[in-house]
Amino acid sequence: MRRAWLTGTMALAAAGLLAGCTPPDLDLVAAYNGDDGKPWIMLAPCGKDDIESVSVSGWPTDDPTGPQEDSGWDSRRFEPGIGGGSLPLFEPPASWDADLRGAQKPLPGYTYSVSFFARDGGSVYYGKSYFTAEDLAGLKPGEVWSGGRARTRKEFREYVKDEC
Repeated sequence: MRRAWLTGTMALAAAGLLAGCTPPDLDLVAAYNGDDGKPWIMLAPCGKDDIESVSVSGWPTDDPTGPQEDSGWDSRRFEPGIGGGSLPLFEPPASWDADLRGAQKPLPGYTYSVSFFARDGGSVYYGKSYFTAEDLAGLKPGEVWSGGRARTRKEFREYVKDEC
């Protein structure tokens, strides 16, 4: 009996460790049209968690070979500790020292991915969202695109609370 209990406990512990190896993807990014007519993104880490890297990637939606990162940027060279906030989709802050790739504007027929890597003490996770230029063009004033659909900003804030 004791041996069965010990074996079961060890199996549960091993499963827990294996499940914790891959950081979860959480839908914590919204895309929207700014007052300036440009696409913007809102990064919403859980609480006051630190964002350590940000990536914007775009590729032809109908390309059967999958993501090719023809458009976008990556930044991993800024001080840890930036929090959430909004920024133009194709204008990362100069202090982030971003590596730009391809066209820095929304292209019709492209799918975009915006993701960030965040840390909460010892835990890590990814905030991520997917959208197209057509998704953004269909937004009404005050709406954002997140989780595969249009939402109000208030709905997005509530959604983030649920994701976290």
